[in-house]
Amino acid sequence: MSDSLHPSDVEAARLLSGSRTSVSSPPVSRNLLACIPTLVVAAVTAMVGMTVVIGAGGVDFGSDNSVNSATFLAADVAANVSHPDSPWYQRSDKFDETVGRDRGVVTCMHDGVLSLGLSLVRELRCLGNRELIQVYHCGQEELSNASKSLLLGADDRLELVDVCSDLVERRVLKTEMANQFRSWWIKPLAMYHTDVRHVMLVDVDDIFVKNPAVLRDLDGYTSTGTTFFYDRVVKNCRRFMSGVDRGMQYMDKLISTFDYKRFNISGEAKPSENALKSFAYNNNTCHEMDSSLVLVDKERVGQAAMDVMLWFITEEHFRYQFSFGDKETFWLSMEVAHVPYFFSPWGVSVVSSSPNKDMKKHPDTLCGSILQYMPVDDNNPEMLYVNGKALVDPYPSGVDGVATARRQNLYNTFPTHMVPRQKRAPTKPSRQQFTIECMVGLGSTPLPDSFASALMRRRLHFLGVTTGVLGSLHHCETYSHNF
Repeated sequence: MSDSLHPSDVEAARLLSGSRTSVSSPPVSRNLLACIPTLVVAAVTAMVGMTVVIGAGGVDFGSDNSVNSATFLAADVAANVSHPDSPWYQRSDKFDETVGRDRGVVTCMHDGVLSLGLSLVRELRCLGNRELIQVYHCGQEELSNASKSLLLGADDRLELVDVCSDLVERRVLKTEMANQFRSWWIKPLAMYHTDVRHVMLVDVDDIFVKNPAVLRDLDGYTSTGTTFFYDRVVKNCRRFMSGVDRGMQYMDKLISTFDYKRFNISGEAKPSENALKSFAYNNNTCHEMDSSLVLVDKERVGQAAMDVMLWFITEEHFRYQFSFGDKETFWLSMEVAHVPYFFSPWGVSVVSSSPNKDMKKHPDTLCGSILQYMPVDDNNPEMLYVNGKALVDPYPSGVDGVATARRQNLYNTFPTHMVPRQKRAPTKPSRQQFTIECMVGLGSTPLPDSFASALMRRRLHFLGVTTGVLGSLHHCETYSHNF
């Protein structure tokens, strides 16, 4: 595509666009999805005034064994408050000072995922999201000056937040502890740290087909201030939450022995109805939550839930591995803090894997990237997004990992199907051996045509950042499927 714009696409030319409906470009065949790998492979060969003090050994919550910390929320102060003035918050000279801080998107980046991250920013804008976007990172080394300039120059409602340097300077974290957050664990730290009230925590490899902000208007979020999604069901796994901690099942021990007084949490030390129904509590899986998209109203859930989240990531996970990465932190924090929370009524889905030849070899068992449906209990199945680096990045495991990667983890050029929407269920018995990514015996149904169009646009944005052809970021149009 040329860098010049059609007159009807003028609004999309603004890098903070999204206010218009995407238009169709001159028709391009859907088969171009299969051509993109050749193009890509040829081109790719590259606040908080808190009183707690966290050291290598955990958190000092002050005297009397009670919490006296307070996360700063934008909603706590006058509506005309200025944006945080700190060297650890960076904005461009053209930053839109009128953007509110009540609602925002939070995502975490480092140099290695810059192309994914910036293409996500553009995707959200193309879908109509105009909220503040906070890009969290840990330390000045995680994002180079070139990466920072590119991000700040591409969007006028985006700011960079160096959470680790900020908390070290404030003597909230010690340097040794801060360095532990150059990993998945920065995500719950970002949730704790952000001054945004209505937080959408988004992974850089999420591929949306509609603006995820619509979730805030649904019953689950309006009734609890949270929206969570399920992960795959992994049977016969006695690890993490389903593991044994000093002679007791982990969740039983956590709930019955947790120091509620320390966090000023009232109520009985017993599991909620949500927990009692969960697969994890009943030892039917060792993975409960998928944290690729997490929505939390921080004011609604309250300070105790945030303090418990901080405890999980600075103390508990160093004592016991309760989660594969960060993902269980969010719902467990609500559970322990006795805060209501909402999970989608639907189980996780996945897309078909082209390199694994799912539809040819076992069409009732798909093994590709995670897909989530709209969390609405109705008769109209509607996909929301796919969490799939392998759909965008031709080297999802890195160049060095290509030779050893499993087929379903290789670049997925042309997914065509998804697991049908259904209540969360265990995978079915099979004589054939499948890896844990596969949803055995749960069926397949065609992906909506809109996904192929959205995926093409996302790949072009990714390719534009990767190759330095940044004019591609100006375009929000999608593509028809036929000549």
